Amino acid sequence: MIEKFRIIIASLPDRERPVAEIAYDNVQWVEISQETDEIIVQFYPHPRQKYWEFSFDEAIKILKQAKDKLLN
Repeated sequence: MIEKFRIIIASLPDRERPVAEIAYDNVQWVEISQETDEIIVQFYPHPRQKYWEFSFDEAIKILKQAKDKLLN
């Protein structure tokens, strides 16, 4: 399942700094940003289901990878 995740570092016109977008199967799941000293995570609703569901370990692993990619 982890191979269906994709992390994209993007510069958005409404943000001062780049963001990390996490997509699952080409659908955006999360956006991670750092406009201040605090790192913010925004979860997006699933467009075709009631909610997203992943194993805890997979979700934490991909969130950490995206955070590390954003900060480096």
